[in-house]
Amino acid sequence: MRTVTLVVSAMIAGCLPRPQAAQPQQAQQLPELATAEPQATALPPRGPRTMDPTLMQQPAPQPSPTGQQPQPDPNPAQSQPQPYPPPQAYPPPQAYPPPQAYPPPQAYPPPQAYPPPQAYPPPDPYGRPLPPPPESKSHIHDGEVIGDFATVGALASIDILVRQDVQNGSAGTLILLAGLAGGGGAGYLLTQKYPVDSGAAHSTTIGLLVGAANGALLIKPTGWDDADQVLGLLLLGSAIGAGSGFAYGQAAALTSGQATFIGNVTLLGSATAALGAIAGSRNGKFDDWENGTLAIGLDAGVLAGALIAPSLDWSPRRAKVVFAATAVGALVGGMLAGLTTSTKRNDSLSGETSSEANGDVVAACMTAGLWGGFGLGIAMTHDSAPDPTVGKRSTSTPTSAGTSYVPYVGDRGQIGMMAGGTW
Repeated sequence: MRTVTLVVSAMIAGCLPRPQAAQPQQAQQLPELATAEPQATALPPRGPRTMDPTLMQQPAPQPSPTGQQPQPDPNPAQSQPQPYPPPQAYPPPQAYPPPQAYPPPQAYPPPQAYPPPQAYPPPDPYGRPLPPPPESKSHIHDGEVIGDFATVGALASIDILVRQDVQNGSAGTLILLAGLAGGGGAGYLLTQKYPVDSGAAHSTTIGLLVGAANGALLIKPTGWDDADQVLGLLLLGSAIGAGSGFAYGQAAALTSGQATFIGNVTLLGSATAALGAIAGSRNGKFDDWENGTLAIGLDAGVLAGALIAPSLDWSPRRAKVVFAATAVGALVGGMLAGLTTSTKRNDSLSGETSSEANGDVVAACMTAGLWGGFGLGIAMTHDSAPDPTVGKRSTSTPTSAGTSYVPYVGDRGQIGMMAGGTW
């Protein structure tokens, strides 16, 4: 019975697990120190041996029931706590380079004296007129120029009909329409090529009329009294007059008031020449004296108006009022002369006395009425505002301020000159 009990005890002891040696708590708390490589450190001096309290708390190993001794730990270094490595020494701080000395400041040149300010002109007591609004292109003025050149084309067609003695009505109508279309087309091309305003249109019309009148006055001295010759002179004069009037209107940049003044002076010159022709006539016929006097008065009036008109600042309203006063003056002067003057003449054969108006007195009164109305119209409109469009197409535009120069000194010693103004 005892032998059996020992055998059973031995079998039970063999089935039980082998007890492991207790591990220190420091190794469990710092596992990373266990794997670190050991470093040689200076050991502290040996003193009295003290017992680690953690080791005292660990239970003593129990003997194995089988009577075997516990195996020692194969890695005793991992079970012992490793000391911390000493802190690494930081390299000494590098010395900063000494500060560089700044260069001495540059001496700035003394400032130059500024030019004296320019004196402004005295203020205008009457005030300057507002700038005119932009003039819009009017088709009425284009139509006037086209109509003038269409008239020249119609005269050319009539000259062709008379010279060729065209008897077919359809052919004559076609030639006349062709002349109108050709002249109108030439005027249309001019209006598309050049800007046409009221001054250029009116000067073209005046040139057409004056040219045709000069052509008619050439009939007497040349002796060309046939129909085709007369039409040839009228065509030549009208073509030259229309072209010259258009070119003058473009070159002089006439306004509507200036062109109307040219027509007014042309009327005065023609009327004065007619008075001289009537007063100087001795045989009562239209002869060389009358023809030459009219030509001189007509051309002198046109030339005087063309020279004076560009220097005037008359508005279109003032020019029209003066022109109307001139016409009214001629009418009033002629009516007064015709109603108040008469010449008595006795008929020797019948013995009766008759009266008739004096032509010389009527012509003189009409001319005086023309000039009187012209002067009265100027006096009535002397306080009219000037035309703001006069000279607006001038190529030279005066500037209100000249060019000024100011010295410039920069913050780094730069020296220069600044200029300002309008060039």
